[in-house]
Amino acid sequence: MDEFRHPPYRDNEGSRFYRAGRLSPEETWQALGNELARVLMDAQRVFWRGRLEMNPERVRWWHGAIFARHFPYDGGRFRLERVYFGVVTADDGMRQIEGSSPDTLRRDLAEVCVSFNGSAERLAKRNASVLEQTRVAGALYAGILRVHPFADGNHRTGFVALSAELWSLGLPAVEFAQDADMTDHDDAVAPVLFSPDGDIEPFARLLATRIERAGRPAT
Repeated sequence: MDEFRHPPYRDNEGSRFYRAGRLSPEETWQALGNELARVLMDAQRVFWRGRLEMNPERVRWWHGAIFARHFPYDGGRFRLERVYFGVVTADDGMRQIEGSSPDTLRRDLAEVCVSFNGSAERLAKRNASVLEQTRVAGALYAGILRVHPFADGNHRTGFVALSAELWSLGLPAVEFAQDADMTDHDDAVAPVLFSPDGDIEPFARLLATRIERAGRPAT
């Protein structure tokens, strides 16, 4: 499928993958970008207008597919330590949020997947609007970020899941490549990351607006 190009993902210069000693920052960015593009291509081929059934093993496999070649000690491995990640607040501050504990992250990730599968099944039974569809896709992405199952690379892995779900619905994936795109992304996704009951609506609307602006891909 080549109705639209694969969406790039901007690298996070603070990640330990970016700072890897045996590769320069530029080489690391290029290597991970190439692996992510390959995984996205596979996901588009497999899930284009097909059913996406999520489970923790699929999430783990995607992470491994992106990272294992260059970072074998991290790729595809659920973390064993506590982790905190930063979320931008409305006043341009930063709030630190703790991911799921290592003891519960598999269970928490499974709950995210079960919730998504049920919502996706209900979507398939009716003619849902783009906004209804992006609520479901966005909740999967945010759920992966909130659990934060890996020591690093959670955004890339969540991005594959988000893209795969949009493709399964016959929608174009959404780009977050430029600084302004990432600002919009951070502002919109923050409310749903603050708690499991957070507001998905801003992120769902951002996705829907960009999809409708791009237009549905040709069939």
